[in-house]
Amino acid sequence: MKIRVAIVGFGFMGQMHARVYQALPGVEIVGIVDAFPETEAQVAKLGIKATVAATLDDLLKSTDCNVVDICLPTDLHAETIVAAARAGKNIFCEKPLALELAEAEQALQEVEKSGVALQVGQCIRFWPEYQALEQFIQSGKGGKLRSLSLQRRAGRPAYSRDNWLHDAVRSKGAALDLHIHDTDYVLHLLGKPTAVHSIGHREKGGALSHIFTHYLFDDVAVTAEGGWDLPSNWGFQMSFQAVFENAVIDFDTNSNPTLHLTLGQGKREPLPFQKPAVTSAANSGGNISDLGGYYNELAYFCEQLGQGKPIKIATGPQALESLRTVLAEIQSASEKKIVTL
Repeated sequence: MKIRVAIVGFGFMGQMHARVYQALPGVEIVGIVDAFPETEAQVAKLGIKATVAATLDDLLKSTDCNVVDICLPTDLHAETIVAAARAGKNIFCEKPLALELAEAEQALQEVEKSGVALQVGQCIRFWPEYQALEQFIQSGKGGKLRSLSLQRRAGRPAYSRDNWLHDAVRSKGAALDLHIHDTDYVLHLLGKPTAVHSIGHREKGGALSHIFTHYLFDDVAVTAEGGWDLPSNWGFQMSFQAVFENAVIDFDTNSNPTLHLTLGQGKREPLPFQKPAVTSAANSGGNISDLGGYYNELAYFCEQLGQGKPIKIATGPQALESLRTVLAEIQSASEKKIVTL
């Protein structure tokens, strides 16, 4: 099956997805949906020969695609999933699935009714260092996992069009846009916690700009921190520390190498992991392997579709549970109490 993609939203993330699709065999970008006037120039700069339209409806009238890739602000995710599903198109949607549970559930009902595939961009499930931790846990080499702490910190983002990331109504702030990556990974790795207990601080508009969560499990201590309220030039960091009965794994994007293992009484040493086996994309001007999970998630999505296989990682129902958990975290921070799941 030839994958013919229409990317809806050609801002920061849409262009990143385009770079990945250009590097994937058997994939063609046939359409770009974006009403911003600079879109055609941006498409040309990446060397993409595709129809450019202002709306998805206009594009679908003139372009034959079988995948719709949604890279829009979060408040537009659910309605665009519904539109793509009703048009019979397979869907990749950036995270989070939606702003609210009701609209997310409605969108998933339309996907199921239409019989199309859906994958959500919970890319940490595909990030090489996080995959290495998952594989180490499965190997049993370190014994039982005792604790896991995860961090995701960033300078105040200034790359979103119309600054929508800082609009509490459109994004729900760092908790739902940034921190959901680690919540989703916790659910992927360990299953659903019994409850969450969160604290944080807020933007002036009301959305959480930094959140700290304790996920309650019976036999392992799990915490995650996520925020984007650091100075704008501070940069970005994602990290974790996993403590086992007989090992520790440390990951930090600001270290080189990024991943280390201390096993038993041995020395702390770099832990090898597998990066995407690709070096560059046409006209991208960069190393696609550096995109890590962004490359892996789209490669997986296209491979599953191409082979006629179902999506099993980062599915719609899995993304729904991650949304449900983060909304419980926001409630916990707002009401200053433990929230049972």
